[in-house]
Amino acid sequence: MRRMNPFASIPTIMTAEELITFAHNKSTSASMKSSHRLKKVERTRIREITRLQEFVKHVKAKLRIAVEEFPSLERMHPFYLELTDVLVGTDKLKQSLGAVYNCINLIDNIASKHLEALKLANDFKQLKRSRSAAKGRISSILRSTAKNLDFIIEAKMAMSRLPGISPNSPTIVCAGFPNVGKSTLVKAVSTAEPEIAYYPFTTREVILGHLAVENHSVQIVDTPGILDRPMAERNEIERTAIAALKYLAHVIIFMVDPSEACGWSIDEQVNLYNEVRRMFPLNPLLLVFNKVDITPPEHLKAARIKLQPSHEIIASEGVGVDELMRDAVEAVDLTSLQESVDAYISSLSRRKSDSF
Repeated sequence: MRRMNPFASIPTIMTAEELITFAHNKSTSASMKSSHRLKKVERTRIREITRLQEFVKHVKAKLRIAVEEFPSLERMHPFYLELTDVLVGTDKLKQSLGAVYNCINLIDNIASKHLEALKLANDFKQLKRSRSAAKGRISSILRSTAKNLDFIIEAKMAMSRLPGISPNSPTIVCAGFPNVGKSTLVKAVSTAEPEIAYYPFTTREVILGHLAVENHSVQIVDTPGILDRPMAERNEIERTAIAALKYLAHVIIFMVDPSEACGWSIDEQVNLYNEVRRMFPLNPLLLVFNKVDITPPEHLKAARIKLQPSHEIIASEGVGVDELMRDAVEAVDLTSLQESVDAYISSLSRRKSDSF
């Protein structure tokens, strides 16, 4: 599922020094054909022109990869766009991508002038000096934008570590304090082994599972380090990450451990529930009591007074889980989503037929 992350398939991006070395090695090993009937100076001219052209070709190709293979920020889903801003800063990333791309025109101008000079040169030293000068000037341009290349590489590394969530797929997000059973639920209902990854701003695992519902794949995700403690305890990055979830969550399952075996009191869990409800006022929210089998009856009764759960389950044994997931999927409203997909496909067909 990592492929769903738009940053996961970016090819290797070279640093300025790696690119200079790579292009130099490619240019010096380039093979060329020239007639032995030509004068030695003409054969040298062909060799130096070929080497410069090879050097320029490989430099430009790698620069284009660094920019053009990077996901388009303008076309990126708001979920990943907001996380990009959280982790690396979209303004700085755009600036670095633009600066690197602008180098291509500068390199073309340098290459054009020195190729013309190579065609006019009439001795060996002049030929080698012109080719060397061109490569030196191009290398200087690359070194001048080295910080931009380094930043793009760092951005790629940070973003490629994100779990491969499909923001356009119906998604159920689990919330609640640690150890209330969120990851157990995700693993219990997933149709295959869940993906385990990390958000770069949390030290705990993000667990992503999938449910097969008719012709749809519904995601269910546990986001530890994000929706599992009071807002006052979160840093700015985590708060922005929470904002990104508004683009992802179709339904939120908030899990409560009324036994308090998780280490958090029922009052603390009530406070977190109220915070999550305020943060996502438009999202359907299912309140679930887990571990009801180990909860003393008086604790369960007191918890029911403070909160009115829609479901009571034992996630570790699968008790009540089917009913919970049926209600969660119903809240996602797959019918409405399918109608939207059908309408979009239909509009594409109409556009195609109108074009003929």
